[in-house]
Amino acid sequence: MTTTRAAAARRVTYQLETLWDYDYLPTHEELATLYETAKKNQWNASTAIDWTRPLGTEGPVLNVQMAFLGTDFFPKLTPEEQREVEIRVSAWRLSQFLHGEQGALVVCGQLVNSIPELDAKLYASTQVVDEGRHVEVFERYVKKLHKIYPVDPLLKSLLDEILATNLWELKLLGMQMIVEGLAIAAFNVMRKQTGDPTLGQLLDYVLQDEGRHVNFGYFALRRSIPNMEPAKREYLEDFTFKACDHMYARDERTGFQSVKNVWTEMGWDGDAIWKDTVTHSQTTKSFNSFLFQDNLMPRLQRLGLISERIAPRYRELGLLA
Repeated sequence: MTTTRAAAARRVTYQLETLWDYDYLPTHEELATLYETAKKNQWNASTAIDWTRPLGTEGPVLNVQMAFLGTDFFPKLTPEEQREVEIRVSAWRLSQFLHGEQGALVVCGQLVNSIPELDAKLYASTQVVDEGRHVEVFERYVKKLHKIYPVDPLLKSLLDEILATNLWELKLLGMQMIVEGLAIAAFNVMRKQTGDPTLGQLLDYVLQDEGRHVNFGYFALRRSIPNMEPAKREYLEDFTFKACDHMYARDERTGFQSVKNVWTEMGWDGDAIWKDTVTHSQTTKSFNSFLFQDNLMPRLQRLGLISERIAPRYRELGLLA
């Protein structure tokens, strides 16, 4: 932080209870297994990934033909413009991954304090290490590639709300299920669209960790939700619906719109390209399908977080049949 003003702009104020578990009794058999897996599968970002390779020389950082398939604007671009799109859009995407991983790092540190059972604390401690490693690799890669773009306002608002809540259940739901689910969808899309071996290797390692993180949230919430008081459960349902409503990119007002800054930076009409992309891009459709239909909605239903009260609102969005 270089100035007081800059520091204040990045500060999130919250109240957080620290809960101790002096019983030392196992409560989550699944988390004990997950904890052992996490210990076994640790990796060193400095040695596991070959950072000496020049980026984008053995394959494109982003296969732009695949990434923007279906859009009207892309076929009109020159090869030079396509190369610039490859670098800038990749840097924007990776910057959002970086910001999300730092958010996850801080939230998991909170969970070590606030989650009540010891076996959940132990697993959360391994995720703190994972998230620190993820911040490291995305920072290293994006700085080699181009530059770090600012955090998307939608992502920041979601992370701020998760950080500021004093409910550990909401931290679990918001970070482990929603943000981590979002990350897995985005990482899988980018993994399919990159030909760069360094980025491919990086994403493979990170995805290995992310699967455990989502399972952590699912196992812990599956135990806590059945005994939750109705008002708290409705609060979690409403938070989740609001997040899904904003993340489900389907028109000009939804989705992660700060990518428009990339197009504007290149001298183009960012609003027009965003509308074209969100309407026609096969990548947007694939991302929405993977995140919502394939992963998030089924998990929320299994957890009992799509009640008869909230289900009609999901149907209005087209996320439930």
